[in-house]
Amino acid sequence: MSNDPIVIKHTASGASVTVRPFGATITSFLNSKGHETLFVSSLAKTDGSKATRGGIPLVFPQFGQPNKDMPQHGFLRNNYWTSGDLFDNEEEAGCEFSLSLKDVVNARGDGIWKDETVVDCSVTLSVKVTADCLTTQLMIHNAGESTFDYQTLFHTYFKIYGSKALDKEFCNVTGLAGYQVYDQVTKEERVQSEDPIFVDRELDCIFTAPDTKPAIDVVICTGDDGSKVSVEASASIDGNSVPVSAVVWNPFIEKSKRMGDFADAEYHDMICVEPGILLANQKLHSGKQVSFTQKISTL
Repeated sequence: MSNDPIVIKHTASGASVTVRPFGATITSFLNSKGHETLFVSSLAKTDGSKATRGGIPLVFPQFGQPNKDMPQHGFLRNNYWTSGDLFDNEEEAGCEFSLSLKDVVNARGDGIWKDETVVDCSVTLSVKVTADCLTTQLMIHNAGESTFDYQTLFHTYFKIYGSKALDKEFCNVTGLAGYQVYDQVTKEERVQSEDPIFVDRELDCIFTAPDTKPAIDVVICTGDDGSKVSVEASASIDGNSVPVSAVVWNPFIEKSKRMGDFADAEYHDMICVEPGILLANQKLHSGKQVSFTQKISTL
């Protein structure tokens, strides 16, 4: 199958989004001023041989690799999706992409996900772009008779201009004060203060929302050009909110050297801020659909 890029252009504003069918991975978001919001590694594989390093990879049904027989972060980013018709009007441009479990060919994993008679699901990604906003909505429908546990994220890589990811004045994240933090590097737990989050070491932290904040609403400073983006994310089932957490990640020096599809110094050029449904034992019952939305706005 072809992994040629699909460009969704909003003619009225000039903004555009580029999507690769393998993984339905968004690899570019240019606003109406031609400003690129997303980071893709110079060594990223875009031929469909592996998940793309950068852009917005989709994570489901697992975060990390607790099921060792399934690819890290699940199978959405490792399979070809079907694209629908593009649309372009005065308000917005967009396209839908879909993937059914029966069409997943790359490493569904062991256990319940391996048996089509036990679990069945379909996933739709809606992509919409306006002059200064990219909205992605992931809809996961449990089409089978069995309930399953799941985790899902938008693994969003943001481009940091001027290679300033380690400069806390030009690259930082605010809006997560009060969140419970689990540091996956140090294995420590704490509550996030009002201070901005910045990169001064390998950063891999999960921010779990308090009950009063079921949705994500953060601002990211993205480089020495003064650019900023806001990220809003929410999720629901049958109109009832599902708590959304976030991961903030930068591989820093040593981990960058260990990744074959990431240049050694590119940790200076990116930061990942990843909204996700990450609570343990999150279940999707038969016939139910979770709707998970991320809105990225350039400021």
